[in-house]
Amino acid sequence: MVKEEALGVDEITEEEINSKLKPNRRKAMNIIWTILLIVVTLIAIPVTYVDLAFTAVYIDGQSMAPTLNNFDNPSYVEFGLMDERDRARNNIKRGDIIVFDRNGGSDNPSLLIKRVIALPYETIVINDHGNGDIVSVTPQNGIPFTLDESYLSGTAKYFTATSTDSGNGIGAPLTLGANEYYLMGDNRANSYDSRRLGSIKFSAIRGKLVVVQGFAEGVEVKPDGKMELIKRHYYIIWNWRYY
Repeated sequence: MVKEEALGVDEITEEEINSKLKPNRRKAMNIIWTILLIVVTLIAIPVTYVDLAFTAVYIDGQSMAPTLNNFDNPSYVEFGLMDERDRARNNIKRGDIIVFDRNGGSDNPSLLIKRVIALPYETIVINDHGNGDIVSVTPQNGIPFTLDESYLSGTAKYFTATSTDSGNGIGAPLTLGANEYYLMGDNRANSYDSRRLGSIKFSAIRGKLVVVQGFAEGVEVKPDGKMELIKRHYYIIWNWRYY
């Protein structure tokens, strides 16, 4: 018969267990904090860049419908970001959506948002064609062409120029100067633009619309005169509209 021998084992106290676990816990916490710091930094960098590079804007009114503010509720407004940097302003192309001061860059600005239709040195003429306006553009020393405006809705292009309208490119050609642009809203029947204002000087242009991020349910004017958007709703990020 073999007699089992009792093996003596030194008892480990709770203090010793904790002392062994503490370095592991500390290491795990360091890893967690490092990951959190990296995540916060990755978020902070683009947010800071956006704040420095772009300006928040909101679109009030229906002059750019259906492209912007295409809501049944007229109190809703869309908001997004505008690029005011020189490299954006110096690279304006036909079809860009820009923000400009209708007062010409004064101390009391009145900002409007419209689409670029014609560029410096180009000639534009808008004629009523019965079933819709025909917008013709002639580049400097170039061949005239009819503008393809696929961004307009089915009825937006109709009857914005009539036989009684004349001037600023309606019915008679208008040639733009060195730093002049011709701008129109996509909602042609309800837009105060170059057809009434004439050409827009480069100095009056504030920036280009970059992205529409969402909409608000209204705009409130604070006692200090500042505007605040009421109940912002952000679109899902992959549904943001870039221009």
